[in-house]
Amino acid sequence: MRALKDCVIIERDVEEDSFFVLPPGDPMETGKAIAVGPDCKEIKVGDCLYFGVGQEFTYEKKNYVVMREPHITGVFYG
Repeated sequence: MRALKDCVIIERDVEEDSFFVLPPGDPMETGKAIAVGPDCKEIKVGDCLYFGVGQEFTYEKKNYVVMREPHITGVFYG
């Protein structure tokens, strides 16, 4: 997959990450950047991300989210 402009394609975490615990009822999610557009300044492929609502899609039985880089809340390291 290839992301365009300042978009990031994120593979959602299916398992709970023991390093990063989300508060109950928090609408935010975590995942890994698998593709970043050429205009992205701070996100790199492989970064673990904290994000909200994006455009969801399924490809080869995996769930992904695509969103613009400015809509990503943060990057964390584990």
